[in-house]
Amino acid sequence: MGDVLTELPPSSRFFQEDLDNFATSSPPLSCPSLLLSNLKPDKPLHPSLLIIALSSPSLYVFHHISSKTLIGSLILPEIPFSANSIGPSLGDKSCNIYALNDADNLTLVVSVQCSVSAERSIAVAKLLIGDQIIPERVLILDSVQNQNFRGRLAPDEINVFKLETSAERKGLSDDGCGGSSLLKGLDYFPSGSVLDGLAAALLARCQMRKIRGTLCVSWPQHGVSVVAMVKSLLQRNVLHGFDLSSIGDSKDESSSRSLHASDPPLTLDYYAPTCPSVFEIVKKEMECEVISDPRSAALIVRLHFHDCFVQGCDGSVLLDDTITLQGEKKASTNINSLEGFKIIDRIKNKIESECPGIVSCADILTIAARDAVLLVGGPYWDVPVGRKDSKTASFELAASNIPTADEGLLSIITKFLYQGLSVTDLVALSGAHTIGMAHCANFRARIYGDFEATSDRSPVSETYLNNLKSMCPATGGGDNNMSAMDYVTPNLFDNSFYHLLLKGDGLLNSDQELYSSILGLETKNLVIKYAHDPIAFFHQFSDSMVKMGNITNPDSFVNGEIRTNCRFVNT
Repeated sequence: MGDVLTELPPSSRFFQEDLDNFATSSPPLSCPSLLLSNLKPDKPLHPSLLIIALSSPSLYVFHHISSKTLIGSLILPEIPFSANSIGPSLGDKSCNIYALNDADNLTLVVSVQCSVSAERSIAVAKLLIGDQIIPERVLILDSVQNQNFRGRLAPDEINVFKLETSAERKGLSDDGCGGSSLLKGLDYFPSGSVLDGLAAALLARCQMRKIRGTLCVSWPQHGVSVVAMVKSLLQRNVLHGFDLSSIGDSKDESSSRSLHASDPPLTLDYYAPTCPSVFEIVKKEMECEVISDPRSAALIVRLHFHDCFVQGCDGSVLLDDTITLQGEKKASTNINSLEGFKIIDRIKNKIESECPGIVSCADILTIAARDAVLLVGGPYWDVPVGRKDSKTASFELAASNIPTADEGLLSIITKFLYQGLSVTDLVALSGAHTIGMAHCANFRARIYGDFEATSDRSPVSETYLNNLKSMCPATGGGDNNMSAMDYVTPNLFDNSFYHLLLKGDGLLNSDQELYSSILGLETKNLVIKYAHDPIAFFHQFSDSMVKMGNITNPDSFVNGEIRTNCRFVNT
């Protein structure tokens, strides 16, 4: 009997090298990037203190500080964030950037809730401490477990150590101003331990730029006691004007959740006792409009979108210019884009005849947008109501907050994040372009190649391109010539829009970027998903419309009104 192999032989090193020669190498990752609500890159942020939270205790503390404002995110292409919650949640894999509401100084907090690989650490450090964010002082909060710690610590022992840059130890900043150490009385990180990873890259970045930087590492990684220690340290040395006493006291996170702008005091039955027929009135009026002209549906949906992205969904987009008030209608993003105001006027007049002074114009527009989608074959969703009409408008915000047709993907994502809307919301809400028209002026740059592309190419198929050029000349007029954004089913709300993006036939550059941008791996996957799964698109579109409708101006609930005429504030 011959020899029998009872074990597989070890793999040959030479055979493995041969395989490696034929294996395709992974494409290089796109560079990390910052998305900031400060839309003027020539004006960097100059915080007096930049806090970078890496450890679980520090993330927990800053998660529960209510007086903070989301101003941007650190984007790592290898980490998807479409499923992240808007709240946000400690379970998210996000890197959000917040401004603490401190009247005296600008303090920024970066909550790094995902793991940053060693090879990405230097690039991330250069972003957080670079040309867009130039801090006077930096505090890095990390955990001993994230370092190569060579000391002995008992499991029940609580410790906090620090490392400082030369400028911090000397008490000097770039301008020569003095000052004491940020974290007084702490022991220094043991010299026998080795510092690595993102914390090391951040501290080295501070040292290189002569910034006063401090790294604080805590032990253990989790637990009530270490949270209390970190909270006390921050309260005593860093966040003097903030009350952190209640953080960590409640075991039920949801019970202490504060009310955010994305959670307005809206209800489904707000008008039940005062104007129970409001939904039926809006529905009947919209039926008449859409039967008369199916394009009316897209006009109302667009009005609602442009309203919510400026001061929240407060009806400010409906206001006309007066001697004392400049409206939003003549802003560059609105003047050649918005119609449908007369439709809202007619619905308002009908409601006023039955329920005078009860229903806000903001609510009418929100309900009408839902009915518009439904009447052309789209999904249904419940509309929470109870909005007030604003007494103000913002021409400036209308020009800056609303994405333009030629805009690049990162800029569009920034504007959505600023409103509290995710990348998933962006791709789903863009699906509303399955109905409606666009003027030649809004897609001329797209078809003649002069657009703000974030990709090497933003393709248009040859046949479609020729058709568009025939009705939209490069020069010599034609600005008001119109083309359907979905030439297959222009008056039907379906997922055809996403199929066109797969072919390169998105009419607007901002739409095609969702699929074609080299920075849009996540948006591309969502486009593919919605193209193949119309039910998933309908579900997400409904959810995202509710989210967008919940963008509110807190001031309108206090100082708002119920306009008698949607075009003018009450006198």
